[in-house]
Amino acid sequence: MNESDRQARISQLQNHRHALLQQRDRRGAPIASIDMELNVVRSELQALYETGRISRQIPTPRARVNHVRLA
Repeated sequence: MNESDRQARISQLQNHRHALLQQRDRRGAPIASIDMELNVVRSELQALYETGRISRQIPTPRARVNHVRLA
């Protein structure tokens, strides 16, 4: 998953989370099912945030030059 895909997914999940919170506030659906779905969304968001944090910490590997020794 590249960075723009990750950011797009984060945005989708944040919008979905916002909608779920509004739905829970209106009590239009059973609370337990909304809370379970919120937990899934939160878990995925945390994983995406962690992936981004780790990828910023790891330097991009440089191409290695193979030195061939000629005898």
